[in-house]
Amino acid sequence: MKKFLELNLQKIGPHHIFVGLSCIFVLLSNVTTLSACIVLFSSAFFYISFIAGQNIFKKFDFKPFEVNYKFHEKIGLFLLLFGIFFTIMDLLWVRGVPLFDPTSRKFLSVIYTAFSHTLPLGWAIVVSSSKLSNKKIFLYSGVFASLVVLLGYRTQVVVLLLSTIFAMYYSEKIKNKLMIYSLIGLALVVFGLSFLRHFILNIGGNPILSRIDLTMSIFDLIVKNFNGNFQGVIHNAVFSSYGLIDGPKYGPRTLIANSIGVTGVTITPTIFGAVLMDFGTLGLVPYFGIFGLLMGLSNEVSKKLKGLYLGFYSIMVSYLIVGIETGILDFDVVVMYFLGVISTFYGIFRGILNAKK
Repeated sequence: MKKFLELNLQKIGPHHIFVGLSCIFVLLSNVTTLSACIVLFSSAFFYISFIAGQNIFKKFDFKPFEVNYKFHEKIGLFLLLFGIFFTIMDLLWVRGVPLFDPTSRKFLSVIYTAFSHTLPLGWAIVVSSSKLSNKKIFLYSGVFASLVVLLGYRTQVVVLLLSTIFAMYYSEKIKNKLMIYSLIGLALVVFGLSFLRHFILNIGGNPILSRIDLTMSIFDLIVKNFNGNFQGVIHNAVFSSYGLIDGPKYGPRTLIANSIGVTGVTITPTIFGAVLMDFGTLGLVPYFGIFGLLMGLSNEVSKKLKGLYLGFYSIMVSYLIVGIETGILDFDVVVMYFLGVISTFYGIFRGILNAKK
Protein backbone atom coordinates (compact mmCIF):
# COMPACT_ATOMS: atom_id res chain seq x y z
CA MET A 1 0.00 0.00 0.00
CA LYS A 2 2.84 2.38 0.86
CA LYS A 3 4.51 1.83 -2.51
CA PHE A 4 1.17 2.31 -4.24
CA LEU A 5 0.66 5.67 -2.57
CA GLU A 6 4.19 6.81 -3.38
CA LEU A 7 4.33 5.62 -6.98
CA ASN A 8 0.81 5.87 -8.31
CA LEU A 9 -0.42 9.03 -6.59
CA GLN A 10 2.37 11.42 -7.49
CA LYS A 11 0.11 14.44 -7.13
CA ILE A 12 -3.55 14.59 -6.22
CA GLY A 13 -5.09 17.43 -8.19
CA PRO A 14 -8.39 19.26 -7.69
CA HIS A 15 -9.57 17.92 -11.06
CA HIS A 16 -9.31 14.38 -9.66
CA ILE A 17 -11.29 15.30 -6.54
CA PHE A 18 -13.85 17.29 -8.54
CA VAL A 19 -14.65 14.38 -10.84
CA GLY A 20 -14.66 11.88 -7.95
CA LEU A 21 -17.06 13.92 -5.83
CA SER A 22 -19.31 14.63 -8.81
CA CYS A 23 -19.59 10.88 -9.39
CA ILE A 24 -20.38 10.33 -5.70
CA PHE A 25 -23.15 12.96 -5.83
CA VAL A 26 -24.68 11.20 -8.81
CA LEU A 27 -24.37 7.71 -7.31
CA LEU A 28 -25.82 8.70 -3.92
CA SER A 29 -28.82 10.58 -5.28
CA ASN A 30 -31.93 9.71 -7.26
CA VAL A 31 -31.44 12.07 -10.19
CA THR A 32 -32.67 11.26 -13.67
CA THR A 33 -30.35 9.87 -16.31
CA LEU A 34 -30.29 13.22 -18.14
CA SER A 35 -29.25 15.13 -15.00
CA ALA A 36 -26.58 12.53 -14.22
CA CYS A 37 -25.17 12.79 -17.74
CA ILE A 38 -25.03 16.60 -17.53
CA VAL A 39 -23.11 16.45 -14.23
CA LEU A 40 -20.67 13.82 -15.47
CA PHE A 41 -20.11 15.60 -18.80
CA SER A 42 -19.44 18.94 -17.07
CA SER A 43 -17.02 17.45 -14.56
CA ALA A 44 -15.20 15.50 -17.30
CA PHE A 45 -14.92 18.68 -19.40
CA PHE A 46 -13.49 20.53 -16.40
CA TYR A 47 -10.96 17.69 -15.95
CA ILE A 48 -9.83 17.92 -19.59
CA SER A 49 -9.66 21.72 -19.49
CA PHE A 50 -7.61 21.63 -16.28
CA ILE A 51 -5.01 19.41 -17.93
CA ALA A 52 -5.08 21.66 -21.01
CA GLY A 53 -4.29 24.64 -18.76
CA GLN A 54 -1.33 22.79 -17.28
CA ASN A 55 -0.04 21.92 -20.76
CA ILE A 56 -0.43 25.50 -21.97
CA PHE A 57 1.68 26.70 -19.04
CA LYS A 58 4.44 24.22 -19.91
CA LYS A 59 4.77 25.86 -23.32
CA PHE A 60 5.72 29.17 -21.71
CA ASP A 61 9.37 30.09 -21.32
CA PHE A 62 8.93 30.47 -17.55
CA LYS A 63 11.63 30.89 -14.92
CA PRO A 64 10.65 31.20 -11.23
CA PHE A 65 11.63 34.56 -9.78
CA GLU A 66 12.60 35.53 -6.25
CA VAL A 67 9.56 35.82 -3.98
CA ASN A 68 9.53 37.86 -0.77
CA TYR A 69 7.88 35.24 1.44
CA LYS A 70 8.19 37.41 4.56
CA PHE A 71 6.10 40.10 2.90
CA HIS A 72 3.57 37.52 1.72
CA GLU A 73 3.37 36.15 5.26
CA LYS A 74 2.62 39.65 6.58
CA ILE A 75 -0.19 40.02 4.03
CA GLY A 76 -1.56 36.67 5.19
CA LEU A 77 -1.36 37.68 8.85
CA PHE A 78 -3.19 40.92 8.14
CA LEU A 79 -6.01 39.11 6.32
CA LEU A 80 -6.11 36.49 9.08
CA LEU A 81 -6.45 39.05 11.87
CA PHE A 82 -8.92 41.06 9.77
CA GLY A 83 -11.08 37.94 9.42
CA ILE A 84 -10.82 37.07 13.11
CA PHE A 85 -11.86 40.59 14.08
CA PHE A 86 -15.00 40.53 11.93
CA THR A 87 -15.87 37.00 13.03
CA ILE A 88 -15.91 38.22 16.63
CA MET A 89 -17.81 41.36 15.60
CA ASP A 90 -20.40 39.18 13.88
CA LEU A 91 -20.91 37.14 17.04
CA LEU A 92 -21.24 40.31 19.12
CA TRP A 93 -23.67 41.76 16.59
CA VAL A 94 -26.01 38.77 16.72
CA ARG A 95 -25.59 38.49 20.52
CA GLY A 96 -25.63 34.73 20.34
CA VAL A 97 -23.92 31.66 18.94
CA PRO A 98 -25.59 30.56 15.68
CA LEU A 99 -23.98 27.12 15.96
CA PHE A 100 -26.21 26.33 18.96
CA ASP A 101 -29.08 28.62 17.98
CA PRO A 102 -29.52 28.26 14.17
CA THR A 103 -32.46 30.67 14.10
CA SER A 104 -30.14 33.50 15.16
CA ARG A 105 -28.01 33.00 12.02
CA LYS A 106 -30.41 35.10 9.96
CA PHE A 107 -29.50 38.10 12.14
CA LEU A 108 -25.79 37.93 11.26
CA SER A 109 -24.41 41.02 9.54
CA VAL A 110 -23.97 40.42 5.81
CA ILE A 111 -20.95 42.76 5.69
CA TYR A 112 -19.29 41.35 8.81
CA THR A 113 -19.82 37.81 7.57
CA ALA A 114 -18.33 38.62 4.16
CA PHE A 115 -15.27 40.26 5.77
CA SER A 116 -14.83 37.31 8.12
CA HIS A 117 -14.20 35.11 5.07
CA THR A 118 -10.72 36.62 4.75
CA LEU A 119 -9.72 34.41 7.70
CA PRO A 120 -9.30 31.20 5.63
CA LEU A 121 -7.56 33.12 2.84
CA GLY A 122 -5.12 34.77 5.25
CA TRP A 123 -4.35 31.49 6.96
CA ALA A 124 -3.77 29.73 3.63
CA ILE A 125 -1.29 32.46 2.63
CA VAL A 126 0.51 32.19 5.99
CA VAL A 127 0.79 28.39 5.66
CA SER A 128 2.11 28.76 2.10
CA SER A 129 4.64 31.47 3.02
CA SER A 130 5.94 30.55 6.48
CA LYS A 131 8.09 27.81 7.95
CA LEU A 132 5.63 26.81 10.64
CA SER A 133 5.89 23.20 11.74
CA ASN A 134 3.11 20.80 10.77
CA LYS A 135 2.10 20.42 14.42
CA LYS A 136 1.59 24.17 14.80
CA ILE A 137 -0.30 24.38 11.52
CA PHE A 138 -2.71 21.62 12.56
CA LEU A 139 -3.09 23.14 16.04
CA TYR A 140 -3.80 26.68 14.80
CA SER A 141 -6.11 25.33 12.11
CA GLY A 142 -8.16 23.62 14.81
CA VAL A 143 -8.34 26.83 16.83
CA PHE A 144 -9.42 28.94 13.84
CA ALA A 145 -11.95 26.31 12.75
CA SER A 146 -13.43 26.31 16.27
CA LEU A 147 -13.92 30.07 16.00
CA VAL A 148 -15.40 30.00 12.49
CA VAL A 149 -17.84 27.18 13.31
CA LEU A 150 -19.52 29.38 15.94
CA LEU A 151 -21.13 31.35 13.09
CA GLY A 152 -23.00 28.20 12.14
CA TYR A 153 -21.61 27.92 8.61
CA ARG A 154 -20.10 24.53 7.84
CA THR A 155 -18.90 25.69 4.43
CA GLN A 156 -16.34 28.13 5.85
CA VAL A 157 -14.97 25.52 8.24
CA VAL A 158 -14.49 23.11 5.34
CA VAL A 159 -12.88 25.84 3.20
CA LEU A 160 -10.50 26.73 6.03
CA LEU A 161 -9.38 23.14 6.63
CA LEU A 162 -9.36 22.13 2.97
CA SER A 163 -7.29 25.17 1.92
CA THR A 164 -4.84 24.40 4.74
CA ILE A 165 -4.44 20.85 3.49
CA PHE A 166 -3.83 21.99 -0.10
CA ALA A 167 -1.42 24.73 1.00
CA MET A 168 0.58 22.18 2.99
CA TYR A 169 0.46 19.62 0.18
CA TYR A 170 1.66 21.88 -2.63
CA SER A 171 4.33 23.52 -0.45
CA GLU A 172 5.70 20.01 0.17
CA LYS A 173 4.95 20.07 3.91
CA ILE A 174 2.94 16.85 3.61
CA LYS A 175 3.07 13.95 1.13
CA ASN A 176 0.42 11.79 -0.50
CA LYS A 177 -0.25 9.52 2.47
CA LEU A 178 -0.76 12.33 5.00
CA MET A 179 -2.76 14.23 2.39
CA ILE A 180 -5.18 11.30 2.08
CA TYR A 181 -5.38 10.88 5.86
CA SER A 182 -6.08 14.62 6.21
CA LEU A 183 -8.89 14.47 3.65
CA ILE A 184 -10.39 11.48 5.46
CA GLY A 185 -10.17 13.42 8.73
CA LEU A 186 -11.86 16.40 7.06
CA ALA A 187 -14.65 14.13 5.81
CA LEU A 188 -15.20 13.01 9.41
CA VAL A 189 -15.32 16.65 10.53
CA VAL A 190 -17.95 17.40 7.88
CA PHE A 191 -20.01 14.43 9.01
CA GLY A 192 -19.66 15.51 12.65
CA LEU A 193 -20.78 19.08 11.92
CA SER A 194 -23.70 17.82 9.84
CA PHE A 195 -24.73 15.40 12.58
CA LEU A 196 -24.48 18.19 15.19
CA ARG A 197 -26.72 20.43 13.09
CA HIS A 198 -29.28 17.64 12.67
CA PHE A 199 -29.17 16.97 16.41
CA ILE A 200 -29.69 20.65 17.31
CA LEU A 201 -32.55 20.99 14.82
CA ASN A 202 -33.95 17.58 15.84
CA ILE A 203 -33.83 16.31 12.25
CA GLY A 204 -33.72 12.59 11.57
CA GLY A 205 -31.96 10.69 8.79
CA ASN A 206 -28.43 10.57 7.50
CA PRO A 207 -27.10 14.18 7.42
CA ILE A 208 -24.76 13.60 4.47
CA LEU A 209 -27.00 11.49 2.24
CA SER A 210 -30.05 13.67 2.86
CA ARG A 211 -28.05 16.81 1.98
CA ILE A 212 -26.71 15.29 -1.24
CA ASP A 213 -30.11 13.99 -2.26
CA LEU A 214 -31.79 17.34 -1.54
CA THR A 215 -29.19 19.32 -3.51
CA MET A 216 -29.30 16.96 -6.48
CA SER A 217 -33.12 16.90 -6.47
CA ILE A 218 -33.02 20.71 -6.82
CA PHE A 219 -30.65 20.28 -9.76
CA ASP A 220 -33.08 17.77 -11.26
CA LEU A 221 -35.88 20.34 -11.04
CA ILE A 222 -33.67 22.92 -12.75
CA VAL A 223 -32.85 20.51 -15.59
CA LYS A 224 -36.54 19.74 -16.16
CA ASN A 225 -38.00 23.24 -15.80
CA PHE A 226 -35.43 26.06 -15.98
CA ASN A 227 -32.86 25.15 -18.62
CA GLY A 228 -31.50 28.55 -19.72
CA ASN A 229 -34.65 30.41 -18.64
CA PHE A 230 -32.99 33.05 -16.48
CA GLN A 231 -30.51 34.38 -19.08
CA GLY A 232 -27.86 35.53 -16.62
CA VAL A 233 -30.13 36.85 -13.85
CA ILE A 234 -28.82 34.40 -11.22
CA HIS A 235 -25.17 35.33 -11.70
CA ASN A 236 -26.10 38.99 -12.10
CA ALA A 237 -27.63 38.82 -8.62
CA VAL A 238 -24.18 38.08 -7.17
CA PHE A 239 -23.45 41.78 -7.72
CA SER A 240 -26.89 43.39 -7.84
CA SER A 241 -27.83 42.01 -4.40
CA TYR A 242 -25.05 44.24 -3.01
CA GLY A 243 -26.32 47.25 -4.98
CA LEU A 244 -23.22 47.31 -7.20
CA ILE A 245 -25.20 47.03 -10.45
CA ASP A 246 -28.84 47.12 -11.50
CA GLY A 247 -30.78 43.91 -11.03
CA PRO A 248 -32.44 41.73 -8.38
CA LYS A 249 -32.06 42.81 -4.76
CA TYR A 250 -32.16 39.22 -3.55
CA GLY A 251 -29.16 36.90 -3.55
CA PRO A 252 -28.78 34.10 -6.15
CA ARG A 253 -29.79 31.30 -3.78
CA THR A 254 -32.92 33.19 -2.70
CA LEU A 255 -33.90 33.64 -6.35
CA ILE A 256 -33.39 29.93 -6.97
CA ALA A 257 -35.56 29.07 -3.96
CA ASN A 258 -38.30 31.46 -5.04
CA SER A 259 -38.24 30.07 -8.58
CA ILE A 260 -39.30 26.64 -7.30
CA GLY A 261 -41.92 28.06 -4.94
CA VAL A 262 -39.90 28.05 -1.70
CA THR A 263 -39.74 31.17 0.48
CA GLY A 264 -37.93 32.11 3.68
CA VAL A 265 -34.82 30.01 2.94
CA THR A 266 -31.97 29.87 0.46
CA ILE A 267 -31.24 26.84 -1.71
CA THR A 268 -27.97 25.45 -3.04
CA PRO A 269 -28.33 24.22 -6.63
CA THR A 270 -24.87 22.58 -7.10
CA ILE A 271 -22.17 24.28 -9.15
CA PHE A 272 -23.92 22.99 -12.27
CA GLY A 273 -27.43 24.20 -11.47
CA ALA A 274 -26.95 27.97 -11.51
CA VAL A 275 -24.99 27.82 -14.78
CA LEU A 276 -27.73 25.68 -16.35
CA MET A 277 -30.47 28.07 -15.19
CA ASP A 278 -28.69 31.10 -16.63
CA PHE A 279 -27.01 29.83 -19.78
CA GLY A 280 -28.54 26.46 -20.62
CA THR A 281 -26.82 23.15 -21.30
CA LEU A 282 -24.47 24.60 -23.93
CA GLY A 283 -23.38 27.27 -21.44
CA LEU A 284 -21.76 24.57 -19.33
CA VAL A 285 -19.08 24.08 -22.02
CA PRO A 286 -17.47 27.56 -21.95
CA TYR A 287 -18.05 27.88 -18.19
CA PHE A 288 -16.17 24.73 -17.21
CA GLY A 289 -13.78 25.08 -20.14
CA ILE A 290 -12.55 28.52 -19.03
CA PHE A 291 -12.76 27.52 -15.36
CA GLY A 292 -10.60 24.44 -15.95
CA LEU A 293 -8.01 26.33 -18.01
CA LEU A 294 -7.61 29.03 -15.35
CA MET A 295 -7.34 26.48 -12.53
CA GLY A 296 -4.77 24.47 -14.51
CA LEU A 297 -2.64 27.58 -15.07
CA SER A 298 -2.96 28.59 -11.43
CA ASN A 299 -1.96 25.09 -10.35
CA GLU A 300 1.37 25.33 -12.17
CA VAL A 301 2.13 28.88 -11.03
CA SER A 302 1.36 28.11 -7.38
CA LYS A 303 3.54 25.00 -7.34
CA LYS A 304 6.53 26.95 -8.65
CA LEU A 305 6.16 30.18 -6.67
CA LYS A 306 4.36 29.16 -3.43
CA GLY A 307 3.59 32.04 -1.03
CA LEU A 308 0.62 34.26 -1.84
CA TYR A 309 0.11 32.52 -5.19
CA LEU A 310 -0.35 29.16 -3.49
CA GLY A 311 -2.54 30.72 -0.80
CA PHE A 312 -4.99 32.05 -3.37
CA TYR A 313 -4.89 28.80 -5.33
CA SER A 314 -5.66 26.77 -2.20
CA ILE A 315 -8.72 28.93 -1.54
CA MET A 316 -9.85 28.67 -5.17
CA VAL A 317 -9.55 24.88 -5.04
CA SER A 318 -11.43 24.72 -1.74
CA TYR A 319 -14.37 26.77 -3.00
CA LEU A 320 -14.39 24.66 -6.16
CA ILE A 321 -14.75 21.47 -4.11
CA VAL A 322 -17.45 22.77 -1.75
CA GLY A 323 -19.07 24.51 -4.73
CA ILE A 324 -20.06 21.12 -6.11
CA GLU A 325 -22.89 21.36 -3.58
CA THR A 326 -23.24 25.09 -2.90
CA GLY A 327 -22.28 26.64 -6.22
CA ILE A 328 -20.00 29.67 -6.62
CA LEU A 329 -22.54 32.41 -6.05
CA ASP A 330 -21.16 34.63 -3.27
CA PHE A 331 -19.72 38.07 -4.00
CA ASP A 332 -16.73 37.66 -1.69
CA VAL A 333 -15.89 34.27 -3.24
CA VAL A 334 -16.06 35.75 -6.75
CA VAL A 335 -13.70 38.53 -5.60
CA MET A 336 -11.25 35.94 -4.27
CA TYR A 337 -11.32 34.10 -7.60
CA PHE A 338 -10.77 37.38 -9.44
CA LEU A 339 -7.76 38.24 -7.28
CA GLY A 340 -6.46 34.68 -7.61
CA VAL A 341 -6.63 34.85 -11.41
CA ILE A 342 -4.94 38.26 -11.40
CA SER A 343 -2.10 36.90 -9.23
CA THR A 344 -1.78 33.90 -11.57
CA PHE A 345 -1.34 36.03 -14.69
CA TYR A 346 0.98 38.39 -12.82
CA GLY A 347 3.11 35.41 -11.79
CA ILE A 348 3.20 34.11 -15.37
CA PHE A 349 4.15 37.55 -16.70
CA ARG A 350 6.94 37.97 -14.15
CA GLY A 351 8.23 34.44 -14.82
CA ILE A 352 8.34 34.99 -18.58
CA LEU A 353 10.20 38.30 -18.13
CA ASN A 354 12.63 36.60 -15.73
CA ALA A 355 13.37 33.90 -18.31
CA LYS A 356 14.33 36.56 -20.88
CA LYS A 357 16.95 38.19 -18.66
